[in-house]
Amino acid sequence: MAAMGKSTRSSTRNKHLRPYFHLKDFPGFSARDLLGLESYYHSQLEGHEAPEKRVGWNTAHSQRVRFEALASVGPMRGARILDIGCGLGSFWGYLRDKGAGVDYTGVDLFPNVIREARRLYPDAKFEARRILSRPYRAGSFDYCFLSGVFNVKVKDNWRYMRAVLAAALKASRKAVAFNVLNAEAGIQEKDRFAARPKELAAFGKSLGASRVHLMDHYHYLDLTLFLYKP
Repeated sequence: MAAMGKSTRSSTRNKHLRPYFHLKDFPGFSARDLLGLESYYHSQLEGHEAPEKRVGWNTAHSQRVRFEALASVGPMRGARILDIGCGLGSFWGYLRDKGAGVDYTGVDLFPNVIREARRLYPDAKFEARRILSRPYRAGSFDYCFLSGVFNVKVKDNWRYMRAVLAAALKASRKAVAFNVLNAEAGIQEKDRFAARPKELAAFGKSLGASRVHLMDHYHYLDLTLFLYKP
């Protein structure tokens, strides 16, 4: 699920939300980070009509451009894919419209988001799941995708990314594809996490991938990294 909208810090003022998650399932988060994440996505889902804005993207075009980059990781036809942080399932909609013919599973942290995804796309499989506390069996999917999952700044983003991407690599047979914001784009929002191209590529290599491929030309705000399995 993406996170490019209003501040997560100010959204923690929503006093009607009770903590839904546990810190042990979110390495690198503080308690404030976790409550802010819950509150942010609650407010986005309830406060917008456009599907892309309900999960934090500014425009449908910017969301689609990112999907195009992610889907170039490898041959999609017939692949089993896992969309981690699937939001309302728009990546499935994109793949279906392209005739990719994939076996798709979308997972998200929030049950209310999953309910809405099922309503919008009854032909796809969705589930509410935390992949760190309920990991998938090794090699369950060909590809794992994460779009916008790491855009919100937390106490230690690199630690969180390492844990989640390690789980995604274990669940995949071929590759993991994910995106982050580009620190060289001059992003002014202090509550957004961004990485520089060279440090992101080096980080990917440290995860044990046999090969990494960085894309930095498709959208000025974004970087996409492919982590290929041996």
